[in-house]
Parts: sequence; structure tokens; C-alpha cells
Amino acid sequence: MTSWIQRSPPAAVPRRCDVHSSRYRPHGLLWLLALGCLSACADETPVPTETGELSRSVDSEVSIFGAGVLPTTSADPDIASVELGVKFRANVPGVVSGIRFYKGSAANTGPHVGSLWSRTGQRLATATFTNETATGWQTVRFTTPVSITANTTYVASYLAPAGRYASTGGFFNGQGAANGPLTALASGVDGQNGVYVYGSGGFPTQSYNHSNYFVDVLFTYSPDTSAPTAPGALVATAPSPGAIQLTWSAATDNAGVTGYRVFRGSTQVASLSGGTLGYLDTGLAPSTLYTYTVKAHDAAGNVGAASNAASATTQPPPAGGGLSLPRVPWEGGPPFYAAYPAMAGTPWLTEDFFPIAYWGAYTDTESRIITDKAHGINAFLETYAGNASSAGWMRKHGIWNLAGSGAGGEAVGATFPDETDMWGGPGWDPWTGNYGGYDVCIPDDPRRCGFTLYNTEYQRLNNPAAFIYANVGKGALMWWGDRDREIALNGAAGPDSRANWRLGMVTGDIYFYTDGNIGAEAVTWFGIPASEVRRASNYGEVLMTNLRTASSAGNNGNPRAALGVVVELGGQATGSTLNANQVEGAVWSTLIHEARVVAYFSHVFSDTTANPSSTDVLNDTRPAYQATRDRVKAVNARVQSLARVLNTQSYVWQFNPKLSTMLKFRDGAAYVFAMQKRQYASGSYTFTLPLELPASGTVEVVGEGRTLPYSGSTFTDTFAAEYTHHIYRIVR
Repeated sequence: MTSWIQRSPPAAVPRRCDVHSSRYRPHGLLWLLALGCLSACADETPVPTETGELSRSVDSEVSIFGAGVLPTTSADPDIASVELGVKFRANVPGVVSGIRFYKGSAANTGPHVGSLWSRTGQRLATATFTNETATGWQTVRFTTPVSITANTTYVASYLAPAGRYASTGGFFNGQGAANGPLTALASGVDGQNGVYVYGSGGFPTQSYNHSNYFVDVLFTYSPDTSAPTAPGALVATAPSPGAIQLTWSAATDNAGVTGYRVFRGSTQVASLSGGTLGYLDTGLAPSTLYTYTVKAHDAAGNVGAASNAASATTQPPPAGGGLSLPRVPWEGGPPFYAAYPAMAGTPWLTEDFFPIAYWGAYTDTESRIITDKAHGINAFLETYAGNASSAGWMRKHGIWNLAGSGAGGEAVGATFPDETDMWGGPGWDPWTGNYGGYDVCIPDDPRRCGFTLYNTEYQRLNNPAAFIYANVGKGALMWWGDRDREIALNGAAGPDSRANWRLGMVTGDIYFYTDGNIGAEAVTWFGIPASEVRRASNYGEVLMTNLRTASSAGNNGNPRAALGVVVELGGQATGSTLNANQVEGAVWSTLIHEARVVAYFSHVFSDTTANPSSTDVLNDTRPAYQATRDRVKAVNARVQSLARVLNTQSYVWQFNPKLSTMLKFRDGAAYVFAMQKRQYASGSYTFTLPLELPASGTVEVVGEGRTLPYSGSTFTDTFAAEYTHHIYRIVR
């Protein structure tokens, strides 16, 4: 939106009629009119039971937001005409009879027009507000109410011709708002919520900061008491020693099936969405008979009868190496790089090579390159101060340059302009040819030409087989909506046919340890509590997860590019500091979340005793960086020693729900990489092993000179700090 001020994150959204909260006590007649309901709070929400009975049988009119949910900003300084909306769903069919919106200030002048839209932008009804009050909830009813379908996204909106609308920034980040059968969707459920479009009115599709603009509906429904039918034709097959595949035909329901519950014997093992007609049950014992049933349920909580029972026996254990567990989607390693001609004849195509890269490497002297290589660096992602000898030095010392033309030699890749997402923005506006600074896009405010820039750079390269590297920042990883993020990372394979680029490697560079702004931003954009921001786990849990999700959009969960995260080597904000333990923790967090490259940022912008300002940490000989340089060298040596393991595809297995883990198998042994998840405290954690591994024996803790005896397919180890990680080796 036009207003780029930092807004306070919303408090948790209580239920509208929580009688224990003073915020949700009714306030006179206005509350009754706004909700269109004189029912007692205790009667407002149907109470589902297993048999499908409900506590209420009369029609009710409800809205999403109650009188206690108030905007943090009464009148945004924006004065442009804008249509503001909310995406919502009802879990039962019903009728929308009108629109309501909250006016925080008399400055939000009309005429205001309310509209109801389909998800694809068809206007279903509209009406002009009359008899408005100076502030508070305003209501208008349609001449003809509109019937809506259960579990379908609609958009309610109103036109604010003079701006000055009420809002709460970050409201829909990680949470929705629900009342009875209505839900305003959390961002990410169906794109971002809190939508708008500037102009004299129209379908709102843009979003900013997950903002709630306090638009609502008047919805009438009849409680649902009918249970779904039983799912049909349940079939069980055994694709591997440790898994059973189930398929079934859809159940039916008067309001729509919203989910299925899968039972192994009498134990429920899965809860699935209503559109899912299959399930892979994993972690099973080989050569074992299992029996299943499936039940359907609807949004009201009515559960139908069980399907037919289906049984299958898992396959015997594999005779050779490997595990029978499902695999994590894979997009890295030598077979991936072999698709790029510039990689031919390089170590990238061997099992013992893993990319360890330096972003911002200086190549003006051979001594710098020698030092980088001595620290384990084998690739440059961005280079500075190059000269006629730089390429030869790189070739001589075995460092592969992704910042070149992609034509071969040491230049195995080509680099797109850094952080285009942040200074170019998402969109197809014309690009002036400038980088960063001013006059980048036409118009230059708001900037929306980043996709045009990518297209232009790709055409200028004139090499469709090039291995292209791009680094993205807070735009693609934080501020943008899902579709824009997917366009940027997937290019020609993404959701916009205008995109022509194809990326071979993508990194992200949000610095959770030392960015001066990340504290408030992480709370607003990622929903991370302030106390959990400065943790190594965020580099993998947040950034790698976002990158993999966006890069795999529309590709059955398979990312289209090798992915990684750039880790800082020193403070980036004035006064911030970073120590060697934190650097190491951030690196392993990215690897545990399937990073295909280790990457470091060369610059330090803080100026502290611990992290003095530096342009090239690995070549900075001051004592302040000795520990960091030594640790980087040790980490890189460990990574390279495990290259054969890291270059194998991971298996799906949960050792402990409070740990982030990665499971691989190589040369007769399982390797378990682990560190605690962001939300949990340091301490001891118990691992549960897959049944295919020995139930008792000894666990080697790789690189730590210790072993752990175990039995009963479990072992326990301690994680001393938030950055602590361990690697375990278990011989089968």
C-alpha cells in the first residue's frame, strides 16, 4: 500500500463471544445491529458431535468480526481512492445479504460502495452505503441476497473514494479470524489476505503486509446435521518395505466433504483434506500385514460411516543398500548439474564435490583467492575488483565462478543482479536499465519492474542453457505474495507465461542474527515471537522452507533450482555482533533443511570490537575474526568430507517433532543431521529410529569423538544451545 509505516502486529484474535474476555462484551444496540443476531453467545457456534447432532437448529445471521476486534490504525494517511477487501469462506452453504465495514474516522468519506465477488473476480452483488454514522461499523444490504457455496473462497470489499481507511497491519500473517461457519482466511491459505486495488472501484487482488481492512459480510445459514456417505472402493497396496499406499473414491455430502480420517486398525493415523483421495502410510515394519478403513467428515463435524476394510502386507526389506522410506523431493547433486553444458568436465558432476561459496569475493590479487581456497571455498557467487588475471587465478586454484557469462572455464554460471526483488519489485512495468538507486522502473513509485528486468537480463545473456544464479532478499522471501514469489523463482516454468528465464541456483539472504530491522519484521511477516528471532534455526526453518515451497509450486513438490541461504560472517547493523558458534549453527540449519550450497557473505557493516567493519572477512587478519575464520574452515572441511552423503537424496522420517532433522543413507550407514527447532528450549531430546535400522547398537556422533549406546530403537542426546547441531551415523 501507499503507507509504508511500521504497524503494530495484531494481538491474538479471540472468539467473538468469549465471555471471559472484557474485549468481547457487547456494547449496546450497535453491536446487535452489526451482527444481526440477538442470540446468546453460548448459542452462536454449532457444536458438532460424532453422530452429527448440533446444539442449534434455527437459522442465524453472523459476521466474521465482532465489536471487540478494532483496528490499530483508525485512519490511514493514504488519501487515494481504493477498493479494500477480505477473502473469506463459509464451511456451510448459505446466503450473503450484505456488506459491512468499520469506519475508524469521519475522514473516511463516501460514497462507499460494498461488493461481493467470486474468487475469480466476478461481481456477484453491489450496493451503496447510506445513513452512515461518523465512526463504527457501517452496514448495507443487497437488493437480492447471494447464495454461496461451502468451502469456497469469496471476496467482500468496499470502495473508500477518499482513502483514510481503518486497518491493522500484519493481522492475517499466520492467522485467520473465525466466527461460527465464517472464516477470514490466513495469508497463505489462498494467496495473501487483506486485498486492495487503487482506482474508482474493481476487484481487489493486491496485498500489503497481510493487513486487515475490516470488511465483513452478513451471512445466514442453516446448521448441517447430515453426515457424509462412506468412502468407496478403498484399496491398499504395498509399494515398499516400509509403506502402504491407500486409494479410495470420494464420499458425498449435502454441504460438501471437508476431510477424511484414515484408520490403521482402530488407530487414526491421518487427517486429510476433502479433495484428497489417497494416503501413503510410512514408517511401517517390513513383511507385516496392515488393515485400514477411512471415514469422511464435513465442516460441521458430522462423521460418516467407515469405508470397506482394505489390507496389504508390506514388502520384505531390500537386499541391497538404502532404506524403504519415502524420499524428500530432490533437485541437487551431480545429476542436476549435469543438465548444464558449462558444468561438463568440472568437479560439480562428481559425488565428492559440494558447492561452498563466497558472496562478494575480491579477485584483485592471487593471495586473496589462495586464502579463500584454504578456507574451503570452491565457488564465487559474486566477485569484486576483478582484473585480467582474475580468471586465471580462479582456474589455477579450483574456484568456480557463478558470476561470469556461463560460457565455460572457471565461469560455470551467470548471475542476475543482486536482490532485484527488493529494489525492482514484482511486476512487468518498463525497466529503465538502471540498477538500484532511483529511476529503476516506469513509474518509479511504486516499483514493479523486477520481472521485466529478469526477462531482459536473460535475453541479453543469449544462452538458454546457462546455469543462472540469483540471490533474493526480503522482497521474495518476506514482502511479496505467493504468486509473485513463484514467478520469480520459477520463471518460464512458473504461473506467468510472460516469464522466460530459468534459474539453476537461488539463495536468500535475510540475516536473523544481525539485521537491525529483522526483529519487528519477523514478528509481522513470519509470525515469529520476538524472543525467537535471533536463532540459527530460522535460516533453515523459515528461509529454506520458503524457498523450497515457492520453487516447487506446480511441480509435485519438486523444487526447480538448487537452493541455499547466504550466512553472514559478522554484524550487519550498527552495533550488532555474531560469533563463530552462530555462524556454524546457521550453516547447518540450511543444510538440514535441504540446502544444496553453503554460502557466506563477505562484508560486515557493524563496527564493534567483536565485529569491526570489513569488506572481506576471510582475508581479514585482525584477531577479532580469527575464531570465525577458523570455524568457517572447520565447517567447510566437515561439509566436504560429507559430500558423498549430502549428494544423496534424503528420506522422510520424523525422529522427534521438536527437532529439525535430515535422514540420508550412504555406504551401508544411515546419517541423521539434527538441531532443535526454533520454538523449543535447549536440552535433551529422544530420537525414534525407523524400524529398518537396528533396534539396538551404537550411534557414532560424527566429528565429536563420542558414541552413544542405544536400545529399543531410541537414543537420547543433548543440545546445549540454540545453535547446537549433531550428526549421527548408524551402521545397518
